[in-house]
Amino acid sequence: MLTVYGGVEIYGQIDQLRKGVDIFVGTTGRVKDHMERGNFNFSALRFAVLDEADIMLNLGFKEDVEHIMKTIKDSNPRNL
Repeated sequence: MLTVYGGVEIYGQIDQLRKGVDIFVGTTGRVKDHMERGNFNFSALRFAVLDEADIMLNLGFKEDVEHIMKTIKDSNPRNL
């Protein structure tokens, strides 16, 4: 399992992502950061869970959440 969030060094997270992870948990901003760097391969993703999505939307992260979910869906439309 890998948890990613801002405020900590990103390179250790990148190394773990390159090795592969079974469970990935992250904050919206850091997930977007990894996506923009091309650190994810969603082709084998089986489940996506948005914990406290209502709070993220209320805090103004609607576009970010939509972008992440669209990217996941476009990368793997059969499994989600």
